[in-house]
Amino acid sequence: MSQQTQTLGTFQYYWRLIRYSVKYFITDISTAFVFWLSFTVIGLILRAFFNYLTGDEGFSLSLGPVVGLQLGYAVIASLALVGAILANTGFRNRSIALMIRNMFSRILDMPGSIPLPKNEDNRTMSSGEVISTFRDDTNEIVNAVTEVEDSIGLGITAIISMAIMISINPVIALGTILPLGLIVFVAHKLGPLVKKYRKASREATSQVTGIISDMFNGTQALKVGHAEERIVNHFRGVNAQRQESMIRDRLLSEFVNALSNGTVDIGMGLILLLAASSMYTGEFTIGDFALFASYLWPTTHFMRIFGALITLYKQTTISFERMEKMMQGAPAGGIVEFHPVHLRGDFPEVPYTPKTAAHQLDTLAVENLTYLYNSTENQSAGIRRVSFSLERGSFTVVTGKIGSGKTTLLKVILGLLPSQEGRIFWNGDLVEDPRSFFQPPRCAYTGQAPRLFSASVSENILLGLPEDQVNLSGSIAKAALERDVLDMEGGLNTLVGSKGIRLSGGQLQRTAAARMFVRDGELMIFDDLSSALDVETERQLWEMVFNERNSQSFPTCLVVSHRRFVLQQADQIIVLKDGQLEDQGTLQELLLRSEEMNDLYAADQNPNHSR
Repeated sequence: MSQQTQTLGTFQYYWRLIRYSVKYFITDISTAFVFWLSFTVIGLILRAFFNYLTGDEGFSLSLGPVVGLQLGYAVIASLALVGAILANTGFRNRSIALMIRNMFSRILDMPGSIPLPKNEDNRTMSSGEVISTFRDDTNEIVNAVTEVEDSIGLGITAIISMAIMISINPVIALGTILPLGLIVFVAHKLGPLVKKYRKASREATSQVTGIISDMFNGTQALKVGHAEERIVNHFRGVNAQRQESMIRDRLLSEFVNALSNGTVDIGMGLILLLAASSMYTGEFTIGDFALFASYLWPTTHFMRIFGALITLYKQTTISFERMEKMMQGAPAGGIVEFHPVHLRGDFPEVPYTPKTAAHQLDTLAVENLTYLYNSTENQSAGIRRVSFSLERGSFTVVTGKIGSGKTTLLKVILGLLPSQEGRIFWNGDLVEDPRSFFQPPRCAYTGQAPRLFSASVSENILLGLPEDQVNLSGSIAKAALERDVLDMEGGLNTLVGSKGIRLSGGQLQRTAAARMFVRDGELMIFDDLSSALDVETERQLWEMVFNERNSQSFPTCLVVSHRRFVLQQADQIIVLKDGQLEDQGTLQELLLRSEEMNDLYAADQNPNHSR
């Protein structure tokens, strides 16, 4: 799904981030100003001390007061620096958390089967590329705003220092700020090149991160295909391109930094040249020189930060564009839309809605559901005008050959894919937004290839549900997982590893089934449990389900399967062929009149038969 990227101006993004954490921002500026002001105060103290030593006119201080004042202000400056660091840390954490929260929220808000945006080559972004955006671009942006904070406090100090220097000797003072014009001019001229190189380096980094993610996820496939050497060579090539892009980006940034850093030496040289004759005539004292020398660093450092800000402005423009691409068509500025973030203290509880009579399902009607994939290879892939209905407590099986549209049908009903035509009615009422409607306790679902998190078995089943309000043990028993849990060293506290790697395929599938059962949905949707279960284990699971068939609590079930013992339990069977409803009815009715059903039924008896 192609979405046009919408963006705000870079300063608008900055301003929204500042408003979101304004107390941290103001505290950081205030404490930073107190710290930077120490240079101004120390300059005045040094001037007074040298006036005392040389006997020149003006305010003077002896050694004792000078040492005392410097020590006192050193303590104040140190405390201010600690406050600035704490405020800056709070601002950074809140800002990064907000941007990641908004991007992740948008990903979750998109249809489940197409959650990530497309790249410029129309390829869906990999998880590695997404992580690169979450990590690198958010840090780049916060670094830029932090520079703004520093530049404000330092800028005020620089203005005060410059005003004092001008009051002493305007010619020498103005001569020290001449390098600023050169820095601003060069940084502005390099702006387009900075954006170009930063964009190239970010894209190259995303590609490298994406390949690393793909290699970890596809280790077994690489080994089976003996493709280790080819993928390593490909990785080396992509990494070499990243290296070249990063060198260009870093070289340009360092050039601007080197130019900025040279301003101290240039400024010192100008002071010496301009002050020499004035000192000879007595118009410029040693105390004045000490003051100018101490003010030179904060003044020229402000010039360096100002030059860096121009460069960072161009670079963060690219970061905001990349992040807004993650928002996939959301209104511009969604990346910095205000929402609470919880970094410490009591975290909000996971919402839990107990099932009531208001969630009861009496009838579910599906009318003319259509979803066609935008595929160049097969324009007809998907489902077209599929209609059927379910009665409360019924057991309906969707079956068909590979590619007939079974999984697509379930995903459209659940809102994981947006329907292009058709309607769904729950108890006669139109379901406006299936994605938000078909949630527990109305509906529970387990997919054909479920995902687990790097957590314990119980945490993967509950996913935040309060254990004391759900039937965890009953759900584990219904999923035929009891014996497996007993055999695990840590029982329900056993860590499953990344994506459930420490579990077998069958254990992973049954853990996902337990996760569905524990939600006690009125409508239970199963997508082909046979994909990872052996026949006997699957039969045991279904027998646990069928044991409750005659009870009032038995849910309405919509199941994708081709197993004979599942088909034999069905109240109705929906047969799909090439994305269309081929036939529907009881097993006996379909075996009498449907060639497709006979073919499918025979396929489960003969593993070599096409299905």
